[in-house]
Amino acid sequence: MYFFIISVGTCVGILLLLLWNGRRVNQWMSELKRRRSFKALSREKHRKNLDQDTRDAQEIQEKILLESLDKHRNTEYGLKYSFRDVEDVSSFQKKHPLTRHNDYTDSLLRTSQGEENILVQGRPSVLVATAGTSGNQTAVPISNESATERILQGAAVYLEVINNAFPGALEKVFKFTFPPSIHHSDAGIPIIPYPSTLSANFMKDLYSPAVPVHPTMSYHEILYTQLLFSLRDPDLSMLETNFFWFLRYVFSTCEDCWESLVTDIQKGRLSSELKVPLETRKQIEDMLVPDASRAAELHAQFQKGFHGIAKRLWPKLQVVLAVESGGSDLDRQILQDSACQSIPLYSPTYCAAEGLCGVNLWPKEEIPQYVLCLRSVFFEFIPVDMSEQEQPSTLCIQDVSADKAYELVITSRDGLYRYRLGDVLQVTGFNNQSPIVKFLYRKSQTLNVRGERISECSFYKTLRCTVDMWPGASLLNYCCLESGVMGQFSGGSDPHYEVFVALKGVRNLSEDQRYKVWTVTLKCSCATYYIFHLDTHWEEYITPIFWGRKVKILCSCPNLRKCL
Repeated sequence: MYFFIISVGTCVGILLLLLWNGRRVNQWMSELKRRRSFKALSREKHRKNLDQDTRDAQEIQEKILLESLDKHRNTEYGLKYSFRDVEDVSSFQKKHPLTRHNDYTDSLLRTSQGEENILVQGRPSVLVATAGTSGNQTAVPISNESATERILQGAAVYLEVINNAFPGALEKVFKFTFPPSIHHSDAGIPIIPYPSTLSANFMKDLYSPAVPVHPTMSYHEILYTQLLFSLRDPDLSMLETNFFWFLRYVFSTCEDCWESLVTDIQKGRLSSELKVPLETRKQIEDMLVPDASRAAELHAQFQKGFHGIAKRLWPKLQVVLAVESGGSDLDRQILQDSACQSIPLYSPTYCAAEGLCGVNLWPKEEIPQYVLCLRSVFFEFIPVDMSEQEQPSTLCIQDVSADKAYELVITSRDGLYRYRLGDVLQVTGFNNQSPIVKFLYRKSQTLNVRGERISECSFYKTLRCTVDMWPGASLLNYCCLESGVMGQFSGGSDPHYEVFVALKGVRNLSEDQRYKVWTVTLKCSCATYYIFHLDTHWEEYITPIFWGRKVKILCSCPNLRKCL
């Protein structure tokens, strides 16, 4: 009896101790989940599934197309195009034309207003906001099945890739992000941003504990707080952001605020300069403890400058994760040459709100390349020299050739059929039967004042070559507009380009450097431009903006402000 009483008392004491130290228990449970995740990742199940799919690419593509058409055959859209009569890829291509965003405007609006069986069977569980880079921002439906497939073919695969290429990198991961702004349509359907929160629950156990946030906090206050917690921990092994441009913003904020951040770490508090609500401030400061030793380490590293700062702040850092979107090559390059020097920058997926397209299996390669995800969407390809046609013939996945460029067309699981995504890709090789692609440019991002249609990719290469011819110059940012956008603020009457460049390391460019070098370089890289330059009076205007520690670009032209 006495032994029983002691045992019960011991159990009660242990229970009370656990309840009192609940935070520690939560940490133990979180760590247990993390260990289970690591064990699953080490088996590389999803990577092997993807590899197996690439051995039967054509068969799997036709299968997912016919399954999607059969699922939605009784929708208004499916009845219009007789999905029930489609027997194979060829018959689908004959019955259904290529489409663009404006072909779905009415159907997407009715779907968001709660009408059922329009594009997809029933009512979508969620809508995902598109990026709007084609000039039209809207929200497209996504099913639970499709969301799951994106996780299995996207996040699950690239986490296995990271775990294999960088052992231990997933031990301590910190993600810089702003809380997603979730709205609802008129019918109450959630509209989430993209990159969305679709995989948040799947990955949340891999991240460091979330930092408390209040809806009234500004973006600067949220990012400052996240920087404070990330800098406290010298053992971080991986950083993650949604995009490379955002990562540049992270390090820019760090450079501007490092003295205040070091002081807050030293004193274990949140700066009084931040207008954070008292309750949220208390939650944040309860998670902080004074750490003079870490503050001294950080101060010493910041004093050395920001070149290669990431590895000096976090010596165990192995990789930085961010998606390379259209036009972000400059952001990645600047990070690689400055704050993130010697750290691999890994763009894990090629994706859009409309669907997951590819996953990057080579995290240590400088230029991202992606194996197409065959179970996510059905792919078609328009040879780039035919992409100006309204209804060009298309190629399927088994018909494309290495080193050729194509405009991408997708049929999603969620109501977009033969949809011209607007991306131009280059096939760089094959993984078994599945093409490996790299992103070149968006079709909507071209310069065209006289019909020359210079792509963003060509323009950027030309600009880099030009800057390389200016001794000591480094390109930090740029903006190029057709003169018509500038209106009354345009620098001349004839059609021309207005080029604004942010430079470091050079001042007082001569007229010869600013104009002639640029014109010669662009003539050499673009034959169409050269022909027009011979036949017409053509002007170019380059405005250098010299960057020191910090620059604010002020302009009276509202259209330019939007672009910058």
